[in-house]
Amino acid sequence: MCSKVILFTSCFIGTTSTPNDLWYNTIELPYHGESISMLIALPAQSSTPLSAIIPHISTKTIQSWMTTMVQKRIQVILPKFTAEAETDLKEPLKELGIQDMFDHSKANFLKITRSENIHVSQLLQKAKIEVSEDGTKASAATTAIVTARSSPPWFVVDRPFLFFIRHNPTGAVLFMGQITKP
Repeated sequence: MCSKVILFTSCFIGTTSTPNDLWYNTIELPYHGESISMLIALPAQSSTPLSAIIPHISTKTIQSWMTTMVQKRIQVILPKFTAEAETDLKEPLKELGIQDMFDHSKANFLKITRSENIHVSQLLQKAKIEVSEDGTKASAATTAIVTARSSPPWFVVDRPFLFFIRHNPTGAVLFMGQITKP
């Protein structure tokens, strides 16, 4: 059983669907102050595969989530996870017109080094997102959760889901991924 992170928070939550009427729930969790948030898209039915939802998600879709979500006090259960990605940015930068730095005959780095004939052969970006409970590890395979009658509703992430790290002022998605075995 995967370790879980339990959050008691006030967050934004919503429900939306694809054009084929596949429903999924969305939640926005503050990730770093108010400037960055984690968004989670969780299929409403456990039988709905992520592959049926992914083609319908774009920056415009995520922007529409932000306008339809409502703020609620909620208890969230997330699996503890770490996601890492490594990307070579050389080709994307070349497509944007940034080419000279990669060409040994055109690169000019004389202002930062006296060595001649240096150029950038690779430009790697590594990204990592980690959701944890700040070092507290859950080791029990069975857990009983006791709540009062007036406790806030639950948002339980117990099946495959998508996550996005979003820069709120610009709407830019900084990192996205999917967890297929929570």
